[in-house]
Amino acid sequence: MIKNFDELLDKVRELPPKRVAIPAAHSKSAIFCATLAKQEGIGDFLLIGMKNKIIEQISMIEESLIDAFEIIDEDDPVTCVDIAVQAVRNKKADTILKGACTTAQLMKGVLNKETGLNEGRLISIVSVFETSERLIIITDGGLVLYPTLEEKVSLINNAVSVAHRMDCPIPNVAVLCAIETPNLKMPPTLDAALLSKMNQRGQITGCVVDGPLALDNAISEHAAKVKGVQSPISGKADILLLPSIEAGNIFAKSMTYYANLRSGHVIIGAKVPILIASRADDAWTKLHSVALGLLCS
Repeated sequence: MIKNFDELLDKVRELPPKRVAIPAAHSKSAIFCATLAKQEGIGDFLLIGMKNKIIEQISMIEESLIDAFEIIDEDDPVTCVDIAVQAVRNKKADTILKGACTTAQLMKGVLNKETGLNEGRLISIVSVFETSERLIIITDGGLVLYPTLEEKVSLINNAVSVAHRMDCPIPNVAVLCAIETPNLKMPPTLDAALLSKMNQRGQITGCVVDGPLALDNAISEHAAKVKGVQSPISGKADILLLPSIEAGNIFAKSMTYYANLRSGHVIIGAKVPILIASRADDAWTKLHSVALGLLCS
């Protein structure tokens, strides 16, 4: 498995040329990400937005790159999204990175049943964090509120597809809960046990699923041994499935703001990966997200 983001960036550099469409690209953060990616040799970009502002922002960052991008002049953010979506449908772009349009505008265009990129699958956020030992995947901290058992299967499948692209052929999936045993008063523990059994019976494939597991037992063999928890994936979890959006969101932001781990995020489930960077994400987080999107496209 790819161990860190430096290795991930190297892998993307080896891929055939791929392209990122940025609707409403007249966003300073989006332009900064595009110029950084171009300098790092990560993909090509189609910039859709107010051309004068785009050129102005590129010149402020790196004037030599003004002619390095194809730019489509368009003021209306909704039309920008439509152009980006059509670029994907026409195989002129491989992924979409949100610019100055709103998330609602972007996702409305992506999910349009007639002209969008919806394939009828559950769409979820897959986040990747770089620990001192390796990359860890978590899901879902931003889209799926309180996933049902069926939705948790889809969350696992989406995350596993990313792990496979990261050269992890059989990822270990830990279904996280507060305790390690099924408890009728704690529904997520029952889902975890069912997901584990479904995996054993071949209903969830391409991975090893176990749960319920508390976080410490999923990532620490020592903790599992001390607590007497017997699991084939203790201390070896590659994917952490969180029980709710609150748990996923808090966990992800703790990794960013307390642990200061490098990260990247990608939305999986549409025809192509979708990148919705947070306004608070730094340039490298956006770059890692672009690399993930291109790797998964």
